Amino acid sequence: MQQMFDEIARDIEAGRTAEALEKARRLHAAEGADKARLYYLEGRAYMKRSQWTEAIGCFLKSEELDPEGPAAESKRMLQDILDFYNKDMYNQ
Repeated sequence: MQQMFDEIARDIEAGRTAEALEKARRLHAAEGADKARLYYLEGRAYMKRSQWTEAIGCFLKSEELDPEGPAAESKRMLQDILDFYNKDMYNQ
């Protein structure tokens, strides 16, 4: 299973987000899959696609399952980006 997680992460880094999301969806169906890690990886894929709502949703699910995992930091980072982006729009 570790190999699939690594493969999904490589797909995300290479910009192959559709493939990464499809692989993550298939892994969700697998017995014993690390759901927190899958949601985190899905969040990263959505972030790469600029699909902010989906990304935050995945990070929240991951954080619920693993409060100390990497999704908490990713969610804070994305929220900071969105807060900055929205403030910038008001200053135009």
